[in-house]
Amino acid sequence: MQNKSNLSRREFLKIAGAGLGSLALTANACVSAGASSNEELPLEEHWALLYDATQCSGCRECERACKAYNKLPEENVDDLSGNTFTLIKLYQSEDGAQKSFRKYQCMHCVDPACAASCPVGALHKIENGPVVYDAYKCIGCRYCMQACAFGVPRYDWSLAYPFIRKCEMCYHREAGPACADICPKQALLFGRRGDLLEIAKMRISVNPGKYFEDRVYGEFEGGGTSVLILSGVPFEAIGLPGLDPQPLPDRTQWALNIVPAIFFGVGGAMSAVYQRTKNKTSTPEEEVKS
Repeated sequence: MQNKSNLSRREFLKIAGAGLGSLALTANACVSAGASSNEELPLEEHWALLYDATQCSGCRECERACKAYNKLPEENVDDLSGNTFTLIKLYQSEDGAQKSFRKYQCMHCVDPACAASCPVGALHKIENGPVVYDAYKCIGCRYCMQACAFGVPRYDWSLAYPFIRKCEMCYHREAGPACADICPKQALLFGRRGDLLEIAKMRISVNPGKYFEDRVYGEFEGGGTSVLILSGVPFEAIGLPGLDPQPLPDRTQWALNIVPAIFFGVGGAMSAVYQRTKNKTSTPEEEVKS
């Protein structure tokens, strides 16, 4: 028995064209909205975290607090995942002379490449700084995973319909991020970005030679981040990429520009497949009617 579609070729093309046109318009609107969101609140007022690797004891209380607040299952992993939003790792040089812990999590960039590359605005930066995710908008393209210089967004493959998962700086939590709230060594502080930069620079000034290059990672790198890091060893050694002050979306704008072309290309391919299939399954009389 042949399967006969009730949808004519003309109707199919009309629906596909309208849908793809809407996606293209949505992409442009989201880019414009994302570009202006940071102007609503001064950068120094943004929520931020300061992580001082020299004071971290590796107790992993931050990991446990994150799991508890976000209701994430326990898992044995050595990297971020769809169910692990923050992770403490130990770096040790080959000769054992250098050691340092490092807290891995979303860096909440001032100008996030993940949000700029998302064609539907599923990832966006809210007024006070955190980069958050709207699962209802996500189409699963995973452009954000490719765009992020820190390799943060992850797919949660445990779900039938996978979602992108990552740290959102506990933006719904009144007391701020659970990880910072519980840190027993003050290695992790939460506050306004401007205040935390002052604290970081004060620590550098009263401890000459303690911190790598006497600078704060994230103050300028990639256009700046809302997770600021102090380290006693080279930043690259603890997995932080060397970035110049150029905002990260400037590096990935080419990818964003081809998003509408990709959608229209897919639409054209779908139309061709539909027509070819219809020609094989329809009678000459039906083809004339369509």
